[in-house]
Amino acid sequence: MKNLRNVITLVLMTLFSITIYAQSESVVGEWVVGKQNTVIKIAQENEAYTGKIVSSNNEKAEIGKLMVKDVKQVEGQWKGKVYSPKRKKWYDTTFIPNKKELNIELSVGFFNKTITWVEK
Repeated sequence: MKNLRNVITLVLMTLFSITIYAQSESVVGEWVVGKQNTVIKIAQENEAYTGKIVSSNNEKAEIGKLMVKDVKQVEGQWKGKVYSPKRKKWYDTTFIPNKKELNIELSVGFFNKTITWVEK
């Protein structure tokens, strides 16, 4: 009986640890982007995740503008699209959560670029 209790306790602790780890490896949150302190809030919307501008020191930034869309976990990686206001285009992106940062990997043709967003 004591062994069964120990096994159940171990299983519950493992599940709790996995849940905490999974939450820390999420794209969900408010992320500070660029020198103008633009904040993009990523949240679940239906079956995917989207991100909109919620605040910015940039006068040209449109509050509420969709900047991240179609984000889903595919084979253990977060994939989606990021909007570039300068080029007025959507780019395929891999999102890599890393503690208090969200690394954004963009691939355009032969060029690859990684941008880091910081959790607010």
